[in-house]
Amino acid sequence: MAHDGADVERHREMYEGQYNSQLARWSFHDTKDPLVRYVRDRRIKIGVQRVMKVSGSNPNEWDALVICGGVGGEGTVLANLGFCSVTVSDFSENALEICQVRDPRLKTDVVNAEAVRFPDDSFDVVLVQDGLHHLPRPMLGYTEMLRVARRAVIVIEPHAGLVAKLIGTTWEKHDDEINYVFRWNQLMLEEPARSLLLDSPTDIKAIRTWDHGLTVEKLIRKLRLGSGRAAVFAAKCFYAALNIPFSWLGNMMIGVVVKTDIGTRNDFERPAG
Repeated sequence: MAHDGADVERHREMYEGQYNSQLARWSFHDTKDPLVRYVRDRRIKIGVQRVMKVSGSNPNEWDALVICGGVGGEGTVLANLGFCSVTVSDFSENALEICQVRDPRLKTDVVNAEAVRFPDDSFDVVLVQDGLHHLPRPMLGYTEMLRVARRAVIVIEPHAGLVAKLIGTTWEKHDDEINYVFRWNQLMLEEPARSLLLDSPTDIKAIRTWDHGLTVEKLIRKLRLGSGRAAVFAAKCFYAALNIPFSWLGNMMIGVVVKTDIGTRNDFERPAG
């Protein structure tokens, strides 16, 4: 069932008393500030654009599953991009309750990311953003994504490299929980996919990029450009100046695995191996 903006607001108002403080904590997911939306959504859009380019498709033809989706920020981005159906999964029932209040367009399901209970090929695309490195067994979570995805996987996680070794965080603390920051690269993205998918035609790309959304936002605010087009343009210029010559040193990986049909791959060659 489709929901317009008024429907979403009415839905939220019904639960303001119960969830007001928690909704305020996650308000950046629903902001209309163009600068915040740009720095927040940039990585997901890069991954989705890569998937659609390789597959020659459009988001409105795909359904999506978000792993480690929490209160549904990534799910909202996918819904805004036009995916026909978006399911947000997480092990936290409380987070998913907030997700349902935040954005009634999203479906929710309590799921263990290391043992996803959906059958093989259940969703067109499965996405995770900064979630696998919270798991005790991140690679198991990744292979579960590959199994459940019918057409593509998007993995947005910290990249392993020189910068990570020099200034990266080894241990990450959230409230009372502490986890090791598991980092990725092209080989780690590719080898499990090749092993699981065997001879299936597959396009695998680890897009390395710099991404410090909060830092970039604060920098642009200091330029006093407001929050509109000028501010977004300045942020795009900053990322271009950093990523075009220095993406090979980037702190973030946008990993994209597309299960392609050899007959509709257009100009993409089947990767060796």
